[in-house]
Amino acid sequence: MSHDQQFLVGSLLVLGLLAVVVGGPLYLLAKAMPRIQRTRRKREIETAMRMGVFDHQLIQEVGSELYDERERHGRW
Repeated sequence: MSHDQQFLVGSLLVLGLLAVVVGGPLYLLAKAMPRIQRTRRKREIETAMRMGVFDHQLIQEVGSELYDERERHGRW
């Protein structure tokens, strides 16, 4: 085998190794990314909804306190 052929075979082997080492994980990440993004977005929505419920409860408490205060001190 000549030097040029050895260089060509070596280059192809290195290229193949890089394709497996770099391309494999990138391919797997690309396949899993939609599921990861969906899970993250679901968690964000759940948190926002929980905070909305919590805010609603606080609004009800403040409203009740203001109503009670208004009733104790007479109409404004």
